[in-house]
Amino acid sequence: MRIAQIIDTLGIGGAEKLQLTFAREARAHGLTPTVISLGVSPGSPIPAQLQALGVNVVAYPARRLLNARRLWRITRFLRRERVSVLHTHLTHANIVGALTGRLAGVPVVATLHSIGTDPRHYHPAKDRLETWALRFNDKRVIAVGRAAAEAYRPRLGRKPIHIIPNAVAPVPPLPPAERAAARAGIVGDPARPLLISVGRLTPPKAFDVLLSAFALVRSQKPEARLIIVGGGSLYGELAAQIKTLGLEGSAMLLGERDDIPRLLAASDMFISSSVREGLPLAILEAMMAGLPVVATRVGDVPEAVVAGTGALVPPGQPAALADAIVSLLDHPGQLRATGEAAQAHACRNYSTARWFEQQLAVYQEMCAKPGRPVA
Repeated sequence: MRIAQIIDTLGIGGAEKLQLTFAREARAHGLTPTVISLGVSPGSPIPAQLQALGVNVVAYPARRLLNARRLWRITRFLRRERVSVLHTHLTHANIVGALTGRLAGVPVVATLHSIGTDPRHYHPAKDRLETWALRFNDKRVIAVGRAAAEAYRPRLGRKPIHIIPNAVAPVPPLPPAERAAARAGIVGDPARPLLISVGRLTPPKAFDVLLSAFALVRSQKPEARLIIVGGGSLYGELAAQIKTLGLEGSAMLLGERDDIPRLLAASDMFISSSVREGLPLAILEAMMAGLPVVATRVGDVPEAVVAGTGALVPPGQPAALADAIVSLLDHPGQLRATGEAAQAHACRNYSTARWFEQQLAVYQEMCAKPGRPVA
């Protein structure tokens, strides 16, 4: 079976990181997928990481979404490589993949990663094109969780939506000495409580709310420290907010990092302040690392952060977020037990092997011919 994944870009993001997860599992199953990017991603490590896993990475950038030359080049590539299944991720890829898959005679499956269209990037014509692709052209549609499926349901009508939750690999623990050294390198004193949040510095992540909440936390727990990992358009605004709130030295913006598993393993608690989410990989990775999670009750987050694994609060309420954080910091034994429960829950429900097998079953069903057993 020859599998091609097509995605908007290979920058840093949840859907993009899943390409690495898929590549690792595919290699373990003796498969070598192709990843087609519709854009270039300067500075992103993901293309090189995919290539190191043996993945064939190709890029077809174009200034316009429906660039005729790009559509023809991708169609020709799919035919030449004799692709069995084309799997699309994110809006532009959903549209381009549907068109090129139809032209090349390749069955198409799409994965829905979010709970709807970002209003900052909404365009009615693009929305209609994606709806056509998902509803009438794609052979199968997958959602990463129930919230994503429900968000797209009005657009897809009676079209079946298969739910396959996101997955993450286990995060190896750090030896005690190495963990202490990592914490000291971040916050100076390794005994300080270390909170971490990971994500793009964009409005849906609501890091401004997190910083306001942390200001309240620090008034009760002055020894606590917060690191925010990720790059994005709001870096300058958040840096200014840290200064305005007097959080210099207590709250730090680390920018984009390629050692997130190590940072998670060195931390004590994960915080998510988002106002809009699907099923965020960052939360699952934190749980795999054994961190208790304090998060907002949005999207499919309540499906992951179940009772005993952390705390959920309404979005946009800094005081509620701060209270939940302080409550866990006040009880170190509970903090550790909650982290252990989070890790156990993540291992049971979000393993990469189970996720890949579910994806593969969809591909095999799509490729099966009537009256012929699935290979």
